Amino acid sequence: MPSCLYLASSSASREYVVDCLEALALPRGMIHHFRYRRGLLDQRLASLLSDQPGHLRPELKDLAVVVVYFYQEQSGGEWKVQEGAYVPVRCGRLIEAYFDGEVAHFYFAVGDYVKETKGDFSARVLLNQDVSFVADKKERIFALEAKALPISAGANADASAFQNFVDASYVPGEWRTRSVGVAPLDVTYDIVFLRIDGIFRERGEHLERLEAVLRGLIGNPLAEFELESGVTYHIKVITHLHDKFPALLPGQGRARLKLAFDPEVLKAIGPTSFSISSAYDLHYWSVLVASPAGRRSVLSVVCEHNNSLADGGGFLRRELACPEISLPISIVSPPSQTAA
Repeated sequence: MPSCLYLASSSASREYVVDCLEALALPRGMIHHFRYRRGLLDQRLASLLSDQPGHLRPELKDLAVVVVYFYQEQSGGEWKVQEGAYVPVRCGRLIEAYFDGEVAHFYFAVGDYVKETKGDFSARVLLNQDVSFVADKKERIFALEAKALPISAGANADASAFQNFVDASYVPGEWRTRSVGVAPLDVTYDIVFLRIDGIFRERGEHLERLEAVLRGLIGNPLAEFELESGVTYHIKVITHLHDKFPALLPGQGRARLKLAFDPEVLKAIGPTSFSISSAYDLHYWSVLVASPAGRRSVLSVVCEHNNSLADGGGFLRRELACPEISLPISIVSPPSQTAA
């Protein structure tokens, strides 16, 4: 039976929430990185990992990955998970995994989104029925290998599957950091659901999608986009938000998404930012490669905002949560033109 690596993140902190938002936002082929202390891994999975990078066992190579988010609440010093709280977020494949001391590192390339269906066969129901995130000693685990589930939406359904996740799988009350007791804390997140659909090369009247190139650096694998010197490229950015009214939008319509880059490498052609003032949006940010071949750089998508609206002395507050995405690029020479 085919198996799958399930990597979970939770509501325990804003950083953990953003890890899942990044998994949703990254374009296909980009590398995401999750890390866990040894005790949070299933024992069998831990036994398969080397203490050195570059020694991935054959049974783990290119193993299917599913990113999982779950809501938990701290009460009496213990994190408690509600029944059925595990939500599959994004699929991928494992590139590298190893221990660095007592911390396990997993690098995976993101791929398909999760297929949203209703009723007894929804991805969420299947995950909660068939995969257990509790170890033999009743301790919660965050990374484990289990049977693969038929929850992938497929390569041609990215747009609809992403939108369906926001509209149907996302439950606002589950995306919060909440602790009750002596030191109460309740942080709810105004989430910017963002998707970088890809980078496209301008060729005549057409746009050609670039494929990310995997650089299998031992211990730190990454994927980058190769851009040709002197050529124009377009970065396709999509937002799809749960709230429909401007006053409820993250940042109340004042937050902005912005493309950041090295001006010695790239030159902007037109606007490279927009305000998050609509429930859904789509923009192409255009840049011209101004650097000669041989340079490496990064395209970053960042969010400018006033992060928190606090009440009750800061114990009860809202925070805007938006993934900040870095896309490595390398500048290459255009292919030589053959004379006609």
